[in-house]
Amino acid sequence: MIIQGLKIDRFRNLADTNLKFSSQGQIILGDNGQGKTNLLEAIYYLTIIKSFRGSNDSECVRFGEDYFNLKGEWLDDEGQAGTISVGYDCRRKKVVLSGQEIRKLSEAFGAFKSIVLTPDDISIAQGGPAVRRKYLDIVLSIISPLYLISLKRYKKALETRNFLLRDESDSDKAIYPWERQIADAGAYITRERFIFIQNLSPFYEELFNKLSAGERGRVKYRSSLLGNSGSLKNEEPRIERIRNVFEQMLEKNRALERSRGMTISGPQTDELIFEIEGMSLRNYGSQGQQRTAVISLKLAEAHLLEKIKGIHPVLLLDDIFAELDRRRCSSLLEELLETHQSFITAPRKEAIFEQLSHLPVNYIRGGVLSVS
Repeated sequence: MIIQGLKIDRFRNLADTNLKFSSQGQIILGDNGQGKTNLLEAIYYLTIIKSFRGSNDSECVRFGEDYFNLKGEWLDDEGQAGTISVGYDCRRKKVVLSGQEIRKLSEAFGAFKSIVLTPDDISIAQGGPAVRRKYLDIVLSIISPLYLISLKRYKKALETRNFLLRDESDSDKAIYPWERQIADAGAYITRERFIFIQNLSPFYEELFNKLSAGERGRVKYRSSLLGNSGSLKNEEPRIERIRNVFEQMLEKNRALERSRGMTISGPQTDELIFEIEGMSLRNYGSQGQQRTAVISLKLAEAHLLEKIKGIHPVLLLDDIFAELDRRRCSSLLEELLETHQSFITAPRKEAIFEQLSHLPVNYIRGGVLSVS
């Protein structure tokens, strides 16, 4: 997948412009606060239809203005052209995908596929389980529209069940229909997460080993709904079995969950676990090892998309080389040189970029992108 152009209108501090990109990507240099990250944010906005920083849409509107517009043009891996435009006017968001206005934003989610990697992503390795579940949900929603639909159904049913658990006037009979929805959607979510990590794991282990000069890293998915199958390889747990286990847990724990006012089992309690040399990366890994894990994770995601979907997502790498030594940088660049259009930001041109001499270099200052 190649993004050919991006039209920017009143987004953050970026100058209004119509950018054209090299099919291989580009290097973007500039001091902090000049707009490097904002540009990558604008590109990735076209993938998830929101800011990867967690900002509200109103925060993405240039100061003093009352709307923004973004429009991207791309070629997919089969050479088919696609476009997406997103407009926000502080009241509503409008999305037009390949000339057709989208009624549900979820219909445009992941149409343009890109992967972003920033220094803040170390939170995937350092943060709590909710951060890692959010990562899984975003990735799988980009890969599969059905996953996003199931996730929305699950969250709605879970919220309703938790409300009913706290309402002492409601009987178990009122909860049953919501438990069936929870079990159906939750079983699908759990299985898809497990299969994704199972397929991702070989790529992750190879990349981690390469970037860390021989250290052994592992990533696995743990769920109470999977039992022992959660630690087995070459096994795809049956969705019917997961659903039955979940239904039994909901019934068994109902009295306890009424006292707590919340559902204590299901995908919202599961965990993505990183290990290094058999130990918890979060508890025992250095910051460098944790950063290597996140980089390996994102690159493994790109490899997996290529394998299962035949898609080469655009890579957006925001100022990550300052955190790595020269050897790790070199290993990472070898991965980038292969097949992906890559956008790389940095404060200044580094010697390591000699390996990327095929990429045009642009400078950004005050939101204005200029060629060297």
